Amino acid sequence: MRIQRLLAVSLVAFMVSVLGSITPQQAVAASDSPITIAITATVQTVDDHANLLNGAIQPGDTVTGTYTYNAAASDTNSLPTVGDYWHTTTPYGVSLNVGGRVFETDPQNVSFLVELVNDHNGRDNYLFRSYNNRRLSNGLYVTHIAWQLDDPTHTALKSTALPKTAPRLSSWQSLFGLTLEGSDTLSSWGGNDFFIRAHVTQAQKITR
Repeated sequence: MRIQRLLAVSLVAFMVSVLGSITPQQAVAASDSPITIAITATVQTVDDHANLLNGAIQPGDTVTGTYTYNAAASDTNSLPTVGDYWHTTTPYGVSLNVGGRVFETDPQNVSFLVELVNDHNGRDNYLFRSYNNRRLSNGLYVTHIAWQLDDPTHTALKSTALPKTAPRLSSWQSLFGLTLEGSDTLSSWGGNDFFIRAHVTQAQKITR
C-alpha cells in the first residue's frame, strides 16, 4: 500500500523547489568550483510498513556521507529572496550510507538542487534535493534524497548566494531534517513506500 504523507510544517524552501521548479533548469556557470560537505546524521524515524528494508535501518542508526555542489552555479530563480542552483552533471549530487545501504544520486542522470532562502516570508532555509537516484542493491527505487534546515529568526543567511563552507548547524533548526524516500515501484498507483527521517549532527567541508 502506497503511503500518502502531508507534511504539517510550513517549509518555504521545500514548497518553492517542489512546486515552483517542477522542471529543472540548466544552470550555467563560468567554471566549476566543487564544494563537498561531509555530514553525519542520526535516524529519528523509519516508516516501512511493508518491510521493504528488512529492518536494516532503525531509529538511532548513523547516516554518513557527502554532497557536492558547484559554487559557481548560476541562480535560476527570479525571486530575490530565493536562490535555486540546479546541477545536471557529475560530480554533483549526494551519497549517503546507512544500515549497509547506499542512497546516492544517479551519476548518469543527475538532477540535484541546492536552494537558499533568505528573509522569505520571515524565514531562512537551506535545502538540497536529489531527484534522480540509483536503486538500492536489493532493487528498491530511491525516489528522493533531501536535507532541509530552517531558521524562523531569518538570521542564518545574509544572501541567497551559494556558500563555500558547510552550514553552521547551531544557526539552524532541523524541522524537516534529512529524508530518504523510496518504493518498490515507480508507478503512482499501488506499490509500497518507505520513508526515513534523520537529523544531521555534524557538517564539515572536505578540504580539497
